[in-house]
Amino acid sequence: MERFADNLDLAQYQTDLLTMSAIAAIRQQLNADAGRKDCQDCGVPIPQARLLRVPGARRCMLCQERHERGLNPH
Repeated sequence: MERFADNLDLAQYQTDLLTMSAIAAIRQQLNADAGRKDCQDCGVPIPQARLLRVPGARRCMLCQERHERGLNPH
C-alpha cells in the first residue's frame, strides 16, 4: 500500500511539473504575441519604454545594473 501511495505522489508531482511547464510556455507565447518580454533574471515584465530604447533588452534595469556590477541576480 505504501508503494502505491509513493507512486501516486510521484505521478501527481510529474503532472504538476508538466502543468507548470505548459503554463510557462503559454505565458511566454502570449507575452511574445503581445510584444512583451520578461526579465530573464527576475521574471518581471520589462517596461515598454526600456524595450523601445533597447529592443534586445533581456533584463529589467535593476537586474541589468546588477549584472553589469557582477552581482548575482536576487
